[in-house]
Amino acid sequence: MEGARKRLERLLANHCAPVICRKKAANLIVAGQEFLGYLPEVLEGGGVSWVNLCGCGKCCHLLFYDRERLENYLNKERHREFLKSYGYQERSLAGKLSRLAERYEGYQKKEGKFPHEIGLFLEYPLEDIKGFIAHQGKDALESGYWKVYGDVDQARETFRLYDGLRQTLTSLVEAGISLRECAAEAW
Repeated sequence: MEGARKRLERLLANHCAPVICRKKAANLIVAGQEFLGYLPEVLEGGGVSWVNLCGCGKCCHLLFYDRERLENYLNKERHREFLKSYGYQERSLAGKLSRLAERYEGYQKKEGKFPHEIGLFLEYPLEDIKGFIAHQGKDALESGYWKVYGDVDQARETFRLYDGLRQTLTSLVEAGISLRECAAEAW
């Protein structure tokens, strides 16, 4: 079923370009369960890993990530302290991802609160995550890939970078270049 594989490539190019191009630690997408079988083939050799945070119903909530970048980001002292405040005692990335999946799925099943720490996994600035929590998502200074409560200029620059990567990767995939080839060039 070439159609589903191609749709998956377009979905990933559109929503995960910064991760594929090694400019962002992770992205979260919601996709149909039918795409799961194609992920190993589409991502093979591209340096992008993934974890299913929640397979609730017809959709799955997938976190795509650059393992090295995510580990380095989460291991910063202030980020480790922030995660500890949310009950993360795990030292390994696999342990942290497992804990996040547990909390995320609990929220999706209405058994727990939203795991705001997911912003850290998505490489949002800690200041913006804390601002979002404190302001309950309101009164942001800027809004784009995330809500900004801190450095607006830096956020705008990052948003422009992500937009450009997204446009380029989507165009390449639409032109018939496989996501694997795009990822190989980026890595």
